[in-house]
Amino acid sequence: MIGVFLCECGINIKATVDLENIRKTVEEIPEVSAVEIHKFLCSKPALEAVKDAIKRHGLKRVVIGACSPHMHEKTFMRTFEEAGLNKFLFTHANLREQCSWVHRKEEATPKAVDLMKAAIERAKELEELSPQKVKLNRDIMVVGGGIAGITTTLHLADAGYHVVLLERKPSVGGRMIQLSKVFPTLDCSPCILAPRFVDVATHPRVTLLTNAEVEAIKGSPGNFEVEVRTKARGVDIERCTRCALCEKVCPVEVPNEFEEGLYKRKAIYLPFPQAVPAAYVIDFENCNRCGKCVKVCPAEAINLEDEDKTIRQAVGAIILATGYELASLDEFLQYKPSPNCISPLQLERLIENELAAGRVLKTNDGRRVRSVAYLLCTGSRDKARGTPYCSRVCCPYSVKQAIMLKEMLPYMDVWIYYTDMRMSGKGLEEFYHKAKEHGVVFVHGRPGEVSVEGANKLEIIAEDIDGGGMLRKTFDMVIPCPLIKPNPGTKGLAEKLRVPLGPDGFLAEKHLKLDPVATQKPGVYAAGTVLGPKDVHESTVDGTAAAMKAVSFIGQGEYETSPLIPRLVGTCDKCGDCVDACTYGAITLTDEGPRVDPLSCAGCGVCVGVCKRQALELAHYTRKQLRAEVEGLLSRATDEVKIVGFFEDSVCYTTADTAGTSRLKYLHNLEIIRVPSTAMLSENFMLECLRMGADAVLLCEKEGKEAEIISSRVTGIQEKLERAGVEKERVTFETLMMPMYLYLPKLIEKHVKKIKSFGKLNAGARQTLVKMIKSEDITF
Repeated sequence: MIGVFLCECGINIKATVDLENIRKTVEEIPEVSAVEIHKFLCSKPALEAVKDAIKRHGLKRVVIGACSPHMHEKTFMRTFEEAGLNKFLFTHANLREQCSWVHRKEEATPKAVDLMKAAIERAKELEELSPQKVKLNRDIMVVGGGIAGITTTLHLADAGYHVVLLERKPSVGGRMIQLSKVFPTLDCSPCILAPRFVDVATHPRVTLLTNAEVEAIKGSPGNFEVEVRTKARGVDIERCTRCALCEKVCPVEVPNEFEEGLYKRKAIYLPFPQAVPAAYVIDFENCNRCGKCVKVCPAEAINLEDEDKTIRQAVGAIILATGYELASLDEFLQYKPSPNCISPLQLERLIENELAAGRVLKTNDGRRVRSVAYLLCTGSRDKARGTPYCSRVCCPYSVKQAIMLKEMLPYMDVWIYYTDMRMSGKGLEEFYHKAKEHGVVFVHGRPGEVSVEGANKLEIIAEDIDGGGMLRKTFDMVIPCPLIKPNPGTKGLAEKLRVPLGPDGFLAEKHLKLDPVATQKPGVYAAGTVLGPKDVHESTVDGTAAAMKAVSFIGQGEYETSPLIPRLVGTCDKCGDCVDACTYGAITLTDEGPRVDPLSCAGCGVCVGVCKRQALELAHYTRKQLRAEVEGLLSRATDEVKIVGFFEDSVCYTTADTAGTSRLKYLHNLEIIRVPSTAMLSENFMLECLRMGADAVLLCEKEGKEAEIISSRVTGIQEKLERAGVEKERVTFETLMMPMYLYLPKLIEKHVKKIKSFGKLNAGARQTLVKMIKSEDITF
């Protein structure tokens, strides 16, 4: 008992599609027991009429012919549920964006008939599906104690969630605490951060684990089990009074990493004055265990036999905020011929420790520094000697330091050599002009190298792109601004969580614009420079957004999973191809076969397409359902070539919708079927489409791993077609992006013309395809 409901959409559909013709056609299909036409099917009166028809006719399936399913599919699903019908017993034919708006009347009506028949045939094969409710752990872990991690933690804790904040160093603070001031306001960096340190340390819903790293992650979204190793600290943070007696007697001195190696620290030390936990820590790699610190400690807080510990923490969501590192200047020796070439972070520490104390800036050999040069894009935007991406913060922080140098030491001659000044952000353009007003010299040109001249002066030769000619000048100190790289621990964490990295090595966002702090795995989010170069402002915005995403996911501790996930329907040979193909790490191999985690699974069906034995199928997109849809689409006899298009849902189908919204006309020979991903389609299925009557198959996929998989599969099919004497272009793959909606009509025209030049696939060729399908180990 199938009910069909058609929408006029005012004149949007009615003006081009003969709906009465469709009514008469579908009424002849035996399983169809009710057909209604409404002016606006999405209106409340029409929806009430649909509910009444479902109850009155005892309908078991519903087919809608209206606008794009991306517009009102959820509205219709809610209506069916209110009428007592399972919402998955419903198909939606796109008669507006992909029919009435893109074709003339004589073309639109026959195509609308095809789309409706396809939807009805698919509806016959649908089955009831029900989401599962999964209990979620409401605790959340934040990995990384910089500004992004601290911001995230405090938002979550204030919202009532228990947060475990993990930091691999002995204190929270990240890179920001090393800065003297922040641009463009020139606020004191420690003054901004220190109160937040106290909030993190004293918040009743925050568990702070420093000197800690993630060893392993098990479980699934909503129920992760994280194994954390906390390195031996050697000092009891509850007993330590920071009297500093231990530090005074310690005989071991090593370079201080917080001071970027410019100063020394002891083997027992306080990371920095505002450190949290507010206690000393022992560097066991350099400690000689002489015991002097133990003898002088009045609080008996020191334990030289302290050992690493393993903690297991159950959490529902994980937020990664592991930060960045600056590339070492040793990677760019052409810019570091002398100890007087130092990193920007080293200059930050000199500003804080020397200039803020009233002293002047001196070179490595004790001379007063009177001239400084900044070299921007050291390794950034440089494929040959670094990376192609921009490190973003180098321009503003060099301007910040230049202004501070001019204000503290007015005699200082400061030059900035740049590729392009990139000062986007609130107040930054004004900041740039302030530097010019202070007398900072900007040179549009990148030096090839830095060389040492007489009296240990550093010479720079660069082309002045704006002024013309070559500039030769010597400086006392040079500050190359090296590229910002991912924290070395990011890759390991990504592997443990099975979330992908981008080509730049930073964590890949789920969607750069629409979901910028979510990863490809539910329950795992990211904030700050773990995603790429960002400033403090952007990192705090990320932290706020990541906290909101985690709260949205965890909610009240219960999550409704989608039933549209793969399931085992055949005999599994445990080859593991499905596990390897799953980008989301949603599949594990058990003795019974693949087990799919409903929380991790994105429902793309890639695993279905790679299964050689076809032991997996995707609920709601089974082979039987898709084949029925194709048969319905091809059921109308025609002398014209007919191309079945499979369009990935989120991007490619939307691209086709956008072409319709823009009223861009294209040839009617292409009829589109919406799928979660074309990578779910096997070679046999595509050959089966040709056997059933399609003259060609066009697959459109968004960029990413799925596109790589289906592209390779299509190449394999094309080779088989050529060997069978069938034109290989009868199965074609295209990658689509949203902006390509303008190009889509040309792409379709080009493809249709090619297939028309071949003509319809003859009966002999289709028989050949039957033999090819039967020759496979597993038939369709």
